Amino acid sequence: MANSDFKGASIRLIFDNGLDDKGKVKKKVKVYQNVTEEAAADAIFEVARVLGEFGTKPLMFLEKQKGETIYG
Repeated sequence: MANSDFKGASIRLIFDNGLDDKGKVKKKVKVYQNVTEEAAADAIFEVARVLGEFGTKPLMFLEKQKGETIYG
């Protein structure tokens, strides 16, 4: 049976950074590390909302990235 160990997590805030010369959306990414494994989606969303208010760009997406080591 395989097991896993939590290595770490981070959240990525992706902001709308306007349009390029071809009309495609440009994105600005800000990463915050040291997110706990137990962090709930509601809590992460609330933190991202508050952090997004510090900037001038609108928040497009929010991602939680989690790393685990899997071994047998």
